[in-house]
Amino acid sequence: MFIRALVAILSFTLGVTLIAQSDTVTVRITHAPGCDTTLTLARLRQMPVHSAIVTSHDGEQATYEGALLWDVVAAGCASVPASTKRDRIGMVVRIDAADGYHAVIALMEADSSFRERPVLLCWRKNGALLDGHDGPLQVIVPDDRRHARNVRQVRRLTIMAP
Repeated sequence: MFIRALVAILSFTLGVTLIAQSDTVTVRITHAPGCDTTLTLARLRQMPVHSAIVTSHDGEQATYEGALLWDVVAAGCASVPASTKRDRIGMVVRIDAADGYHAVIALMEADSSFRERPVLLCWRKNGALLDGHDGPLQVIVPDDRRHARNVRQVRRLTIMAP
């Protein structure tokens, strides 16, 4: 009985801690030379929320919710939407994770006028905040058959022109 009570108290305490920390989560966005900014999770949650249903390699489906990666980039770096369409078509977004993993996505894949199911920067999975393994932020590329570009624990977005 004592062990159950202790587990319940620890679970409640850890849950409160995770919720309290969620509003301090940030993602850094850079676009040389005109931008180096940080957006908080609270700011990201003010953006229009989009969702995508993704099927994992084992067939399990999950619904992810977050902002369009394009909206995040535009909110963080006004220099990106101010660039010409011709320049933007050649830009990529490098996504860096806390563990050193990174992936590159063409900026136009994040634009809803270019792609039916654009790339998302998510903070929810199946209605709950992302856990410590995947979150607090995860990039989701809805139409990829393999999920190598679904970067979890996102810390930085760098916009580059090759």
